[in-house]
Amino acid sequence: MNAVMAAVAEWVTVNGYELDGPMFNMYHISPQKISDPSEFVTEVCYPVRKK
Repeated sequence: MNAVMAAVAEWVTVNGYELDGPMFNMYHISPQKISDPSEFVTEVCYPVRKK
């Protein structure tokens, strides 16, 4: 997860954006729905705004 967060931070900076609030997750397929971790689907969201 650290590598993903670093890649997002780099993309935000390189493309002229800045973070605009706390990140949050949306769990589309979570442990409450299915027991196989390889089938989990989580959307990681970073609110951004143009500088």
